[in-house]
Amino acid sequence: MIDKSVLLQVPPERAFELFTRRISAWWPPDRRHTGDPASTLTLEPTGRFWERGGDGHEVELGRVVAWTPPERLVLDFYPGTGPMQPTRVVVTFQPEAGGTRVRVVHTPGACDPALWEGRVALFRGGWDKVLAGISAFSSLA
Repeated sequence: MIDKSVLLQVPPERAFELFTRRISAWWPPDRRHTGDPASTLTLEPTGRFWERGGDGHEVELGRVVAWTPPERLVLDFYPGTGPMQPTRVVVTFQPEAGGTRVRVVHTPGACDPALWEGRVALFRGGWDKVLAGISAFSSLA
């Protein structure tokens, strides 16, 4: 299990909106999957999590399992394992010290344990970059 968090100096409603609706503005370029660092990422409350490059190429990144603003987002997550063996990502938004604690818990989900173990270090480093990205963006937005 991976458990990472960051404290944002914005209320939970704003933190949820930044994480979901503004994801393209802050998601790190080296964590994108189309090969286009200026690609567009979209999280849809109705289910899709995907990325589109400037050339129209799309990559399915996952599926939204739960969308509960401003408290929680749950994803079946495909990067590194594919849609047949999705991992599970739960993002929570808790009020704390005048801001919001954004916590990411990433677990194997339906993924084969050996595949998970082979990817967990990459996931861990990726979430560090993602949380640094939203932290920097939240201070500007």
